[in-house]
Parts: sequence; C-alpha cells; structure tokens
Amino acid sequence: MVAKTRIFFQRRSLGLVLIAIALILTIFAIVQTQQSSRKNIEIVYAQPLVSLDPFTYSDYNNSRLNYIYESLVTFSEDLKISPKLAVSFGQINESHYRFRIKDNIFFHNGQKLSASSLKELFTQLQSIESQKPLISNIKDFVVTSDYAFDIILEQADPLFLSKLASVPIAFLDTDLIANPIGTGPFMLKAQSQNQLYLEPFKQYHTQPAQFNQLLLTTIPSQKQRLEHSLSNPSVLAIFGMSPVLADQLQRSNFDLQNYIEGSTNFFLFNYNRKLSHNPNFRKALAQAMQLDMDFQEFAEGMAKDTNQLLASGVFGYNPQIKPLPPQEVLAATYKAQILLPANFENLSQSLTTALSLHGIQAEFTFANAFNLDPSEISSKYDLIFFGFKSDFYDGQSLFTTFLEVDTFNFGSYKNTHAQELYSTLANTHKPKDRQKILQQLSESLVDQGNPLAQPLFENQVYYALKNTYDLQPRLDGYLDLTLIQL
Repeated sequence: MVAKTRIFFQRRSLGLVLIAIALILTIFAIVQTQQSSRKNIEIVYAQPLVSLDPFTYSDYNNSRLNYIYESLVTFSEDLKISPKLAVSFGQINESHYRFRIKDNIFFHNGQKLSASSLKELFTQLQSIESQKPLISNIKDFVVTSDYAFDIILEQADPLFLSKLASVPIAFLDTDLIANPIGTGPFMLKAQSQNQLYLEPFKQYHTQPAQFNQLLLTTIPSQKQRLEHSLSNPSVLAIFGMSPVLADQLQRSNFDLQNYIEGSTNFFLFNYNRKLSHNPNFRKALAQAMQLDMDFQEFAEGMAKDTNQLLASGVFGYNPQIKPLPPQEVLAATYKAQILLPANFENLSQSLTTALSLHGIQAEFTFANAFNLDPSEISSKYDLIFFGFKSDFYDGQSLFTTFLEVDTFNFGSYKNTHAQELYSTLANTHKPKDRQKILQQLSESLVDQGNPLAQPLFENQVYYALKNTYDLQPRLDGYLDLTLIQL
C-alpha cells in the first residue's frame, strides 16, 4: 500500500514536470515567432512594379526603388531640398553650385562613390533619354577634391536642385533590370512574380536597418491585400487602402494615413486626328466628365474629380478655373478611339456609361504608353490617358513636356500664347511671380478654344500603417525604414 502511494506521487510529479516543460516550450515558441516576425518587415502595394530600371519613371516604381537608389538631394515633407548623398551644397551664383558628398558611400557591389565617379556617371546619364531634361543644362562638372565638386550650368535654372532630386545615382556598368545596384539602405536579393526580397545594406553610409529582410509585395485586389496583411504580423504598411476601410483597419492595429502625391490624370487631345478639332466633341467630353463621372466612387474614395491642372505650381484646386455650367446633352454621335493603361478595365466601364449619355461611343485599347511607339499612339487614338506627376513640384515640368518637342506630345499640341508664357516662366525665379505665370498657363491649357487636355481626377494616396510605429512617407511614398526600432 505504501509502495503504491509512493509510485502515485512520483507519477504525478513527473506529469507536473512535463506540463511545465510543455508550457515553457509553448511560451518560448510564441516569443520566437514574435521575434521572427519582427525580424522581417513587409510593405504591400496595389500596383505592380513597372521595371527595376530606376530611369523608367512611374509612380508605381519610385516608392519601391527608393529603397535601392538615392539621389544627391531629396525633398523634405515641407517641399524643401534636403541633403541625401550630399552632406552639404550651396549656390555660388545663379548658375554655379557647390557640393560635398560623404566619404563613406558605397554601391551595393562594394565600389566606393567619389566625386570623380559621379562625374563619369553624369556623363553617362547624358545618353539616357529620361535624364536629358534633368541634366542637359549642365555645362561643366568640376571635381575639386575626392569628395567635392562644382556644377556649372549653361543658364540659370530655379528648378535645378529639384531636378537633381529626381536623378537616381546608380551603378551603370551593369544590367540594372537584372542586377539593380545603388547606394540605398537595401539591396535586392531575389524576386518573384509579385515580391521583391531585399536585405539591409551593411555598408550603408548612415544607420543600417535593424531587421533582416524587407519584403515588397504586390496584391492588386484590395480585399486580398487586407486579408494578407491582417494574417501576416510582419506587415508594416499597406498602400492603396480605401477610406471606407478605416474602421476595420483601426480594429486591426492599423491607422489610415494619407499624403498628397502631386499627380493628376487627364485625356490628351490628339490634334493629329479630326475628332479633337471638333469643339462640340470636346464640349460633350467635358460634360460627361463633369456631370456623369464620379471618380470618388469609382476609386473607392482614393481619387477626386478635378476641373483644373495646376494651382500655385502644384497639382490641386485652382479657384481661377471654373467648370462648365450644366448644358443640354448634345445630339450628335461621336466614335472615339481611347488609349487607357493596362488594367484600367474598371475605369473603361464607368467611362462607357458616362460617355454614351453624351453621344460618345468609345472603343478602348489597353496598353501602357511607354511600351508603344509615339507615332503609333499619335496616329490611332483620339484621346490618350495620361497620368502626370510633377516630380519637381513645380508645374514647369508639365509644360516642358507638352510645349516643346517631346516624346510625350503625342497629339502635336501647339499653343502660341502658352509657349510665350512658358518662355517667360523659364526666366522667372521668384516663387510668387512663378505661381502667377503657372496659373495663367493652367488656364490656357484648359481653354475650350484650344485645350491641351480634359482633366479627369487627382489621386488621393491612402495607406494603412501599423500603429506601433511612427513613420511618415516622403512625397514619393518612401518610408524611411532605417528609423524603425525593433
């Protein structure tokens, strides 16, 4: 009897020990899972990456490629030029700038950045089409020491530093699509169809990120984006979220944020084709857009109707440009060939309904303009969807694109008055004086007699950020993840 009692207590003690060990292992596993999830950071996007080439400009690209590439200077949140690779910079006179870069900047392949290598890089950039408008005004690049140089311009340009903020510093002696090499805080390790896998760059010239891996994921469906993010604790931010989901996001430890992206979308009139010369067609189009299109509803709150192009040099509401008053529906019928970007099928459905109410029968082609030959675009389409973002945060870049000979002037748009205003703008340096001219230019470009385009909608950027972090994106959507403390 005594022996049985002793055995019973031994078994009970052993059971308690096993339970305690199991509990410890469970807690350890939970802690390990939490720590593991915090070693990875994931950001989820709505739009696919256009290209890993940093010189292929796209809003969808910049916010991701800015983790790999940097520029000499950048924009701060209040639109002021701030140092990036340059540790200091200054203006000697209107056409002479002086720069000094850090002495510890490396490319991801281990090559060190110096003033001499920058000079060689800027020489190579002269042959890249997208960079010509940004650096063609550079007359001389003078190396003054290993990490200092002067840039002398052909003529004064009040937007020169703003343009430099859009020039990515890349290692050009490689295939940038297959092997993107920059100086940024992260370097590409692998990619799949919808993800980029990046790791912190250990030789980064400032504080490296304090986690192991950065995943940049693309999920086009908003519902699937949300489901994926709520089931993955490593997700830090979700771009392309609608305000209608604010309550659901907040219950899931995300706060809805937004910032001004500075972009708008419009239909360019193609003056190579007869239809764009027809004032009644242009009036019918304007009525359809202003009276029967609800872009707020179409984009689930992430876009708003607009009847203007620019305000104070930055995209936004311009009170000096008035919308058309309501008018009778025109009786004539017009057949319009319209070029829309790929994956804009939902927009075409809304447009079909609105345009048909005003006698416009639309036939849509879905293709990205940068993949088509400009001559093909100008010969085939009456209206060309064009999304424009003023990378310099000054409307001059828009007018440079369309008032001079340029690959984006698909429709051979000409406006003598606007050209004269632009010439005046190019030689005007005071901000308030520039704003007045920009206002006049924007009025001329929506003038019903000879309009450049029919404005459609302005983008409103909403993203969800995990509320355990305090981060704000730059105007290009870039979140500085080196500031995160895990």
